Amino acid sequence: MSETAALKPHMKLFARLREETKTNAQPSLPPRSEIPVDFYLDENWFARERAELFAKTPIIIGHVSMLERAGDHFAFAHLGKPLLVVRGHDDVVRVFYNVCRHRGMRLVTEEGVARRPSFVCPYHHWAYDLDGSLKNAPLPETFEGHDLSCRGLKPVRAEVRHGFIWALLDDDGSIDLDGFLGEINDDLEAFDIKSQVFFRQTTTTKKANWKLIVEAFQDGYHVTRLHQKTVGSMFMDARAAMDRVGVHLRAAVARADFAEILEAPPDQWNDRLHTSFAHFLFPNTIIVIHPDYVSHLGLYPQAIDETTVVHTCLIPKKPKTDKEKGHWERAFDIIENGVFQAEDFFVCENAQIGLASGANETLLLGAQEYGIALFHDILRDAMGPFQSGAR
Repeated sequence: MSETAALKPHMKLFARLREETKTNAQPSLPPRSEIPVDFYLDENWFARERAELFAKTPIIIGHVSMLERAGDHFAFAHLGKPLLVVRGHDDVVRVFYNVCRHRGMRLVTEEGVARRPSFVCPYHHWAYDLDGSLKNAPLPETFEGHDLSCRGLKPVRAEVRHGFIWALLDDDGSIDLDGFLGEINDDLEAFDIKSQVFFRQTTTTKKANWKLIVEAFQDGYHVTRLHQKTVGSMFMDARAAMDRVGVHLRAAVARADFAEILEAPPDQWNDRLHTSFAHFLFPNTIIVIHPDYVSHLGLYPQAIDETTVVHTCLIPKKPKTDKEKGHWERAFDIIENGVFQAEDFFVCENAQIGLASGANETLLLGAQEYGIALFHDILRDAMGPFQSGAR
């Protein structure tokens, strides 16, 4: 048996990266190395993406550790419909439409996680229990002939897996996370995502097409260049390997000390210290595995040139001291403000301006951007070839 035969799926990619680095192998130019600029500018195509990719696919809307006790809840509206995520008295996390069943008022309008024993509509004070059942409707006799017990909150199909809360907005669809995630299940289990705990979250709106932001995490070409003021020195130059896993992508980027294990046996390889893994989960999720914490990015397209980005920082355990909290605050500040906002999202927003200028008809991909080509293969398989102006 070879030394890599028994490795977990993500570590087989690690092994491939090791061999390519040892032999100084270079990736081949992707078969489709030019992307039409209209792919990021066409309004009709964008409308199809929202309808066909986002409405019919399980989407991560939070991490279960955000809801610690019964009554903890948050509102979520980044997918175009108002949702309410709540932990019940029975400890079950449920997702409902954040909509009163009387006159349609949103029940929760504040941002962030809060706690309450029930949900009372501010309009007419209809009250709902944490399981969505209607507890009270003032003056029920005025609704003679109507069965108010059928007016509980409308549920949204949802499931908790690997600590993430997945929701499906297609009322006629079903969630099959085993089939959807496939081998990615093994990766998320290997990194023990379900045991991580919520630390910080930011929500920002970036003036860029959502696909540009996905692409920012699919190549090793920019790492030491774009990030030279922050984390660039922590990585080897242009040493990354990518796998397509069904409709998802798995990437491993060699860190600076990766050279130390080029001749070492598998029992000395460390998937978090020697590499940084980044996963794209179809259609809009980026998960970056840092040495000691996890970044989850949810990308929610609002317009052809506008994307809501929710960055959630997950850490191994809740900090118990000010020193521990300070460590995570500094780590979060570096990745959120230094790397993501000032570098990754900065170039995405400026690329969007460049795309709209008419200077280019196509964007060029080099061999080190093979992951972007794989991403476009996934989109092509899901929606067919791009057609400008197609409805």
